[in-house]
Amino acid sequence: MKQILITAALLAALCACQPDSEANQAKTYYDLKGFLEQQIQQLNAQKPQVLKETAVGNAHDRQTTSTIDWAKELELFLQADLNKSAFKLSYTTTRPDSNTYEYRLKPTEKLLVKYLKIKVNNSRKVAFMEATVKQQNKLYDSEKHLLLTCAKTASGIWQLKTYEVSGFQKLAMSDKNTFLMRGLVL
Repeated sequence: MKQILITAALLAALCACQPDSEANQAKTYYDLKGFLEQQIQQLNAQKPQVLKETAVGNAHDRQTTSTIDWAKELELFLQADLNKSAFKLSYTTTRPDSNTYEYRLKPTEKLLVKYLKIKVNNSRKVAFMEATVKQQNKLYDSEKHLLLTCAKTASGIWQLKTYEVSGFQKLAMSDKNTFLMRGLVL
């Protein structure tokens, strides 16, 4: 009985030491989520002015603001991160050059992110990101095109410069609704 308890304790200790969360696993794809979370922290702290444009159908709005919840603002970009355990074998990777990562969903897979392209600078930080996210079923059809650029600020910090989400949504019994959200960090 004593041996069984010792063996059980050793197994429990070994299991506790095994990394089981996605955060602890080696990244299969570029760590977009990690980069964006760092940007969100930085932007929330700095509260920069942003020229923001939105359009839904024919309704347009344009304003300059510094009151942005960056986690919500960049939520769709975070959702484009491919480093989830279930996605490990779902994408083909192409490297046209040493600073570019292109990921395409394999034809046999049924995930929302169809395409992701990331260009990095020489410090391996995102300079450009583009993604296509599609969802289609009998009741709903949606496509989103995501664009994001980063650049060095006057103070030498690598930071988000522009971001854009455009696309459409269509319910089976209604017309297609187009939308656009664009931001320029001033």
